[in-house]
Amino acid sequence: MKERERLFIKILKEFQEADALDSLILIGSWCQHFYRLYFNNSPEIPAIRTLDLDFLIPHRGKIKKDVNIPDVLTKLGFETTSNYPSGLIKFIHPDLSVEFLFPERGRGSNKPYEIKKLHINAQGLRFLTLLSENLMTISTDELKVTLPEPAAYVLHKFIIDRRRLKKDKSEKDLNTAKEIGEFLLDNPEQRIKLKKIFNALPKKWQGKIKTSVKNISPELHDFISNA
Repeated sequence: MKERERLFIKILKEFQEADALDSLILIGSWCQHFYRLYFNNSPEIPAIRTLDLDFLIPHRGKIKKDVNIPDVLTKLGFETTSNYPSGLIKFIHPDLSVEFLFPERGRGSNKPYEIKKLHINAQGLRFLTLLSENLMTISTDELKVTLPEPAAYVLHKFIIDRRRLKKDKSEKDLNTAKEIGEFLLDNPEQRIKLKKIFNALPKKWQGKIKTSVKNISPELHDFISNA
């Protein structure tokens, strides 16, 4: 296993041992590590390993235990950095960068959200409720990880496409969403979930997804247009 993957698994184990992992949702491309396990190492699930490791905190009030996340990560060789002028805290390692996110609601805020029980703050972003409201749990021999349903993961990548500032990142995410999305269409259970999650979204969100999907996957576009 590559060093980056080893560190990824080590972080999850340390969070679990500290009773913090059950308060966090794994999001971003590292979800694909577990989707591949869930779908029996299917080659249609890209094995992308990026430098960014993102965790979503769905609700501050549901954090059960006080855990000093900075201490946990410092012991693993991470350095704490603060983004000026927002004050957003990130954790940097030569192999990974760890960031915490929080669902942006209402008018939003330019400042990060303070998560007192975890001794961190989190960046607020739009559309994260699409992930936090559609979850699954995957258990391995050593870990129990909460992450978005694959269908929600795919739809989220399409809905945030136009918000990406980096075109190369946007193209990679769209291609990933296309590959996984078309793979899900071949699975009867996943087709049902994809349709259910899409139909539960606000009409404006559905429109954004259709616009992103239209030019990259006619197959997916036809499916959601008739969902």
